[in-house]
Amino acid sequence: MNAEVIRGITVRPLRNGDTAVVQTVFDRLGPQSRRLRFGGAKNVLTPTELEQLARVDADHHVLVAWFEGGPVGIARLVRDGADAEVAFAVVDSLQGNGVGSVLSQRLAEDARAAGIRTLRATMSTDNRPSLELMRRITDGLEVRYGAGQMEVVGYAA
Repeated sequence: MNAEVIRGITVRPLRNGDTAVVQTVFDRLGPQSRRLRFGGAKNVLTPTELEQLARVDADHHVLVAWFEGGPVGIARLVRDGADAEVAFAVVDSLQGNGVGSVLSQRLAEDARAAGIRTLRATMSTDNRPSLELMRRITDGLEVRYGAGQMEVVGYAA
């Protein structure tokens, strides 16, 4: 983990409807990162997908990591009662440098403050970095496998 990158990261909430930030992060994801994040090949985001990913309201919470003036990662939470689905994406050039860790920790803190008890994510079975993020931000993580995907659920630690 590169301490220089961690010190330079600013995390702030996404403004509702700020599709430009979402598109910028997506554009900086390579094919493998897009496959791991979206569960398959994904060359473009449709206008509807962009709107959904940039939605912020009482049930949709989105954090953006900024580094050197640009967005470099996104963490999303979609609330369903006391549970929430989470997802993360970090631009290829900064993966493995702590951006995902900073985002996931902050998202978990916000979830706990909002009374969310469990966090869940669906990911490719080979998405070890996201699985490790979930292990760090949850307690009692359960992993279920099926159809090339894994569903992970844990208590918001």
